[in-house]
Amino acid sequence: MLENITYLNDYVQTVSHTNSYWMVRTMGGDYFDEFVKNKYIAIGYNEIRLQNVATINNEDHVAIRKLRESVHELFPEAARPGHITSQLMRFCKGLAVGDIIVLPGTSSYRLAICKICGEPYEVAVATGDCPFLKRLPIEVLRVTDRTKLSPKGQLMFNSRHPISDITEYASYIDSGIRDFYNKGEDTHLLLRVNTQNDVTFDQYSCLFQFLKLAEEYCQENDMEASFKDVIIKTQMESPGFIHFISKNKNILFALGMLVLLVNGGGLKWGNFDLSTPGLIKSCSDFLDRKTDRELRESMKAKLDSLGTDTPDDFQKAVIELLKVQNETRAKY
Repeated sequence: MLENITYLNDYVQTVSHTNSYWMVRTMGGDYFDEFVKNKYIAIGYNEIRLQNVATINNEDHVAIRKLRESVHELFPEAARPGHITSQLMRFCKGLAVGDIIVLPGTSSYRLAICKICGEPYEVAVATGDCPFLKRLPIEVLRVTDRTKLSPKGQLMFNSRHPISDITEYASYIDSGIRDFYNKGEDTHLLLRVNTQNDVTFDQYSCLFQFLKLAEEYCQENDMEASFKDVIIKTQMESPGFIHFISKNKNILFALGMLVLLVNGGGLKWGNFDLSTPGLIKSCSDFLDRKTDRELRESMKAKLDSLGTDTPDDFQKAVIELLKVQNETRAKY
């Protein structure tokens, strides 16, 4: 078995399959820039102090009822004090460190995908554009626009609640952040389709060529793999994506390497020499044996026509592996 391909897994990002996903509204986008810039989210109803909510047990129905009564007394004009109470409880007790937050901007066109990185806190005096005192610290993972999500993923914006549980859309959100990652038992690899033109079947057919070659490469190196183990999800309305999912990491690692080599046009990547012994040299030699120049140029032309580059996160993983290999060789 070629060990280098298993080493690559050490540099693959792992996404937790236990965290929840939430949408937190930004008052019609008014606080979107504030939240992104200063790395927090917040909820209003300042008259209700954080300590009055954070100390309540989620199963303590008596305490929750008293909180609801306090909300009714402080905000008598509110038509749904129970809804306000549940939103306060969700913000202070439901959202947890590691959970993913989607922040929609004005008209939900721009959005920020973030991660909660600390416990709720309360400021004495509001700073910036947001007057809300109860806050949660976040790490901003990516700022993008709504059109980058699949049509099914965009259905999450139908909810108008200040805080909504959108965990059912987790796979669409994950693919909006990363293009190569592990989650649970599965490995995910995404190829972005950036062309504005219609996609023909001939362009799409090159994916089978890549998968078949990846299978052959793994089998030649005594690694169990079958393209039949790979699930493909596509959004082919351009721009879109081709999403490969498999419990067999080997075949997706090999697929990523073949796409990198066909796309790369050579054996150099940045400051690293990809011709060094190991995984990349092995894949390159395999391509030379299994494909002629005409076929490789055809495969690259089809990737180019789709506007498909090598996934960024895959490239980063390979470069990190190369750094370690180069540092190890330098010691000897």
